[in-house]
Amino acid sequence: MTAAQPGRQRDTRTLTFAAYVVLAVLAIVALFPTVWVILSSFSTKDQIYAGSIVPTPPNLDGYRVLLANANVVPSFVNTVIYATVGTIGSVVVGFLAAYATVRARFPGRGVVTLIFSASLAIPVIALLVPEYKVLSYLRLYDTKLGMSLFYAGLFFPLSFVILRAYLSRLSAEIEESARVEGAGYFTIVWRIVVPLMRPAIATVVIIDFISIWNEFLFALVLAPSPGNSNLQIMLSTFRGQFTYEITAQLAGTVLVMAVPIVTFLLLQRQVLAGLAAGSGK
Repeated sequence: MTAAQPGRQRDTRTLTFAAYVVLAVLAIVALFPTVWVILSSFSTKDQIYAGSIVPTPPNLDGYRVLLANANVVPSFVNTVIYATVGTIGSVVVGFLAAYATVRARFPGRGVVTLIFSASLAIPVIALLVPEYKVLSYLRLYDTKLGMSLFYAGLFFPLSFVILRAYLSRLSAEIEESARVEGAGYFTIVWRIVVPLMRPAIATVVIIDFISIWNEFLFALVLAPSPGNSNLQIMLSTFRGQFTYEITAQLAGTVLVMAVPIVTFLLLQRQVLAGLAAGSGK
């Protein structure tokens, strides 16, 4: 070992330590607002206005006021329905379309793929009026079914692009071997392709579910009635009704954040596995 090597090792360790310090500071800055909201939801109004960060002692009045609102539970249920049905619909249809355009050979396959992929370039705001007219024509305006179908269609192109990109990198040899052994189409898809696609499917589920869960604009226009509104719309009107109930507003914010965080924690292993598989290909 030369005399210069220990010096280079020390420089490398110093740079690594400095990089970790910078990343830790950035992480603290990025997470501070979220932590503040969570802690403040257990504080009183006086503690919040006084600038206190840690509640002493923790207070649940904000959650009591929030749950006392008659629209909270129905709006929460509506949001769960929209996010769940919309995610399932977009993932299932996106997967089937991706599998057909990758594995099947049919005239116009390239055109179909181009149309589905290019639809991502359409500004979302440009869909507002057409979707309003379509749902009104189908008599699905301001209905749970209409919103669920709308979200499934809205996120279908994204699901299609991600799943098709992942599927195109998978070898078809296993499927061909299973076909030679007499396996049918649905057996091959369910028993072979879907397990191999789990990381990509988990990634799409997280993206679609969280996006639908946090969606505000389309829910405001396409489902304005209190019986069909989602949690985001309910909280916006809730703030108007309880102007000074800041703890209840923060409690509602925590409720909105909790479900996407839990969803990611449940599926993060599959997502990380997909990232690791992608980096090794």
